[in-house]
Amino acid sequence: MSEQSLKKKTAGALLWSLLDRAGQQVLFFAVGIFVANLLRVEDYSLIGMLAIFTAISTVLLDSGFSAALIQKKTPTETDYVSVFWFNMAIGWVLYLLLTCCSPLIAHFFNQPKLVELSAVLFLALPINAFGSIQATLLTRDVAFRQLTKINMSSMFVASMVALIMAFTGCGVWTLAVQPVALATVRSSLLWRQSRWRPKGKYSPKAIKELFAFASNLLGANLLSTTFMNIYSLVIGKIYPVNQLGYYTQGSKMSDMGVSFIYVSIQSVTFPILSSIQDDCERLLRASRKTIRFTAFIALPAIVGLIVIARPMIELLLKEKWWSAIPFFQLLCVGGCFTIFTAINNNFIKVQGRSDAILKIEYLRVIITIISLLLTWKQPVLVMVCGLVVTRVIVFFAHLYCTDRYTGYRAYKQLYDIMPYLLLALLMAAAIYPLKFVIENNLLLLLAQIVSGAFIYLTGAYLAGSNMLKESLELLRKRKVN
Repeated sequence: MSEQSLKKKTAGALLWSLLDRAGQQVLFFAVGIFVANLLRVEDYSLIGMLAIFTAISTVLLDSGFSAALIQKKTPTETDYVSVFWFNMAIGWVLYLLLTCCSPLIAHFFNQPKLVELSAVLFLALPINAFGSIQATLLTRDVAFRQLTKINMSSMFVASMVALIMAFTGCGVWTLAVQPVALATVRSSLLWRQSRWRPKGKYSPKAIKELFAFASNLLGANLLSTTFMNIYSLVIGKIYPVNQLGYYTQGSKMSDMGVSFIYVSIQSVTFPILSSIQDDCERLLRASRKTIRFTAFIALPAIVGLIVIARPMIELLLKEKWWSAIPFFQLLCVGGCFTIFTAINNNFIKVQGRSDAILKIEYLRVIITIISLLLTWKQPVLVMVCGLVVTRVIVFFAHLYCTDRYTGYRAYKQLYDIMPYLLLALLMAAAIYPLKFVIENNLLLLLAQIVSGAFIYLTGAYLAGSNMLKESLELLRKRKVN
């Protein structure tokens, strides 16, 4: 693939991926606001208690095979068929295991209702497994236009289901049914869109070959997911139940902005970078551009969210949720580092060094345990600060591994990030004082967003930002087309 073709393919895929995530997050956010105002804080606490089990099961369900199929240069039909049946088997095993263990989970948290909720919520696991290979094939083919339509349609249906249930007084069942509805519609649409069907026999040999790469990713993702979600477990166990509700809501809202950015970029760049993994110079150029683009988009967005958090949440949510504001702000700070960690994770995976990712996760485990021990039974926000510090350390560990295995030097990456960080901080410093001048939350929110965007884009233009020029050029071409 020529340099120009690669740029065109990447730009198109990235545009659709961003549109996909933006559409999903806007819809999810809008519906989430309505639902949150109708439900109780305790309802979110109950779902938060099951969060770690859902997250770990999702990692086990994929087992790293999707990344292995994308990274492999020439996967065979037997590879796809074998992974499909493996995922289906794992999905049902996990569902049965979790439902059988749900009385133990309920006893641990002293919440009997978790038994019934588990039976519904965990149904999303085998249903998601049903469409996993179709999604992998579309991702490998960089068919993000089709994925966008599927994801938006399924999110819309699931959101409507949640709204109806919330308005009709279904309470916490709204939060349990929504992911099941999402999985059902998405898997159905993936099967309708894709022509692939599981024809052929399951091959243990194919699974074994793919697992050589996937095993390290599975171990890394398991450790990462467990220790990122262990805070829900600890907060739910040792603090008043409403504190977990605030943490869950703050995490949910911050993840919207964070995941919108890194999932959009990560999902596009992994198959693209994998396709040029043998051309070192070209791969390095593409990696640097990816980091600069990520910094250009992510830093003003996340820093801006931290500044506008209070007027935004006070305007959109009832007073019962205002205690979630500092949780949201702290998790946004950690989210900045999570975004760059995820992109660096891609760079390392492209080199086939899933073993390095696993080693980083061992470090995460150690740091998380130390953090929890130091903040045990301190105020809950102190514990969340420990989570943020852990994310910072893990980012620098990824930075070191990217330097070592890809040739993208750590100081160069920091150099590529720094101009956009300084611009974002300048923007924040300029719009923060508006809170002392404007009392109305709606007017304050609008003033901070508009002035923040103007200051950041003007600063980028005056600094001669290539990312701004290329983004404007891309939008111009798309408009002409």
